[in-house]
Amino acid sequence: MKKTVLRALCAVICLMLIIPTFSSCGSQNAYELGPYSITEKEYCYLLGMFKKQLLVSLGYTEEQIGYEVSEGVTLGEYLERTYKAEFEQSVFTLLFSQALFDEYGLSLTEEQENNLNASASGIIYYYGNLSESRFNEISAPYGFDADTLRSIYFKQAKESAVIRHLYGDNYSNLSDALKESFYKESYLHFQVLIVNTLYKKYVDSEGNTTYLNLSESEREYALLLEKELKELLVNENKDYNYIILKDKLHLSYEELWELYSDDTVYPQGYYMRIPSASQMQSSSTLSAAFLLKEGDCGSVTAKRYFTGSGSIKTEDGKEEIKEGDFFEYGTAIVKKLSLDDGAYAREENKDFFPESTFLQNATQASYFKHLQEYESTTFYTLMYNKDLQGKHTLESVLANEIDYEYLYGSN
Repeated sequence: MKKTVLRALCAVICLMLIIPTFSSCGSQNAYELGPYSITEKEYCYLLGMFKKQLLVSLGYTEEQIGYEVSEGVTLGEYLERTYKAEFEQSVFTLLFSQALFDEYGLSLTEEQENNLNASASGIIYYYGNLSESRFNEISAPYGFDADTLRSIYFKQAKESAVIRHLYGDNYSNLSDALKESFYKESYLHFQVLIVNTLYKKYVDSEGNTTYLNLSESEREYALLLEKELKELLVNENKDYNYIILKDKLHLSYEELWELYSDDTVYPQGYYMRIPSASQMQSSSTLSAAFLLKEGDCGSVTAKRYFTGSGSIKTEDGKEEIKEGDFFEYGTAIVKKLSLDDGAYAREENKDFFPESTFLQNATQASYFKHLQEYESTTFYTLMYNKDLQGKHTLESVLANEIDYEYLYGSN
């Protein structure tokens, strides 16, 4: 049979088409890798937990899964299209980890096994009122049972053991070369020059923020500055009839940023993960930074959240902008910058590279590459149950309220 190509996981639908399949007749496995497997119930458990974590991070609930988030597209459909590939990658990583755990000759200590069993039993007896059969009744709508809980906990522990074996406790063995490689492959570096053409932000001595409408003369100046900066930086047109910038055409983007940007919080620029398609749809600034060539500039509408007190009127005076609203206030001129070496380790960039998160993400990326290499040498063939394709989706499976609430607390 044809072997899977793990490096194609980013396109989950395509992957489903090329993985060798088998019928569900006589089998309850969703995936098989030689003697290792992910059962259908384990798959449902993992998908439900992934969905719950996703809904919490995005600020939605299960009850909103049928809501339209764009014309003709429900929230459930959006989640399936946007995040299913990420989920599938995590499942394949878990499955391949079981094989590596045995291949490396690793084992769980008796204490670890006792703790895993105790954790599973705690959840089972808490929700089942000391009855495993009662727990199975409660968990049935979510697609799993008590045995699933135990098996998943052990598989996840084995995956963690493999990662510790390769990268050390707290990722202490992750080399600088691997960190740098992850950073260079995964991040964008850009600066944003903001021209505020509508409102000015005012912070009083006590730190309270308010927004005020620009006066007529202030707005006239801002609109002219916006036009001239676009001509100079985006269109690179030095023959334009400049007024404000007449004597500043020799200045660099960075010098103009210092003089005119409404937001100067990060003089070193922004470092952001390469955006997904959905992130580019929701953030024109990220989209521009991704699509621009290094050194080029582009302009997009500047937007911000109203975090202050009171309210402001829109330009036409018909609507009020209040705390929590996401509103337009001018133009952002984005310049794509080069990725300078070691940016993730510098103090001034700590807002963009929280140490624990960066190390975890870098390790995951390195580990996935390691699995790609393992996949190319192992005799095992990853197989997918074709009868389950499309049956369990981020739209159809219930978010795992049971395990999530017990492990992480309520929303």
